[in-house]
Amino acid sequence: MDNDESKYETAPISPGWIKRRVPSSYADDGLKRIVIFYVINTPCTEISSSSIPITEYGWSKNVWKNDALKNVLLKVADLKRGDTFVVAKKTEDIKSSCEKAKLKKGFHQSRAMERVVFFKNKSNEFLSLFWHIRNSLAHGRLAMYPSSDGDIVFALEDGVKRNGYYYVRARMILKKSTLLKWIDIIERGAIVQPEISKQ
Repeated sequence: MDNDESKYETAPISPGWIKRRVPSSYADDGLKRIVIFYVINTPCTEISSSSIPITEYGWSKNVWKNDALKNVLLKVADLKRGDTFVVAKKTEDIKSSCEKAKLKKGFHQSRAMERVVFFKNKSNEFLSLFWHIRNSLAHGRLAMYPSSDGDIVFALEDGVKRNGYYYVRARMILKKSTLLKWIDIIERGAIVQPEISKQ
């Protein structure tokens, strides 16, 4: 990556929105489950000594090669490819991808619709997304807000610090219920969900 920050989506190293204080009631069993799954027992095996590969839940090692499971996960949050689910294959594409998904500066202020943009740094999209969710949680680059339907909305950001800049690699607006439903689907495994696991 060159040093021309104008080519990339950048953000303050310590933006004000991540300083938001949330009620202690948010630290419930659901949040605990989210942290354990995405940070400690992440399915991204390279970044945690306590990772749990998706195959241990009964999924085929080839499950990501077709769209069945991916489509179920997308449907949970009503994410649409190229619109609210935007994947950048190069870091230079993050800037335009953020524009496409309406996740530019101040993205945390618009939380009515779930959407994600991220750099695909893994062999498949969802492991890349889970990787970025893990980093956002582990590095504290997030804020939580109440939503009108009684849910909690997470604003999440992941990136790298370099030369005094924070280069964005992912931005996400996701409901707590979505993060939990994704866990449910993965943990229930293919055995009880044969319609998803068909190859």
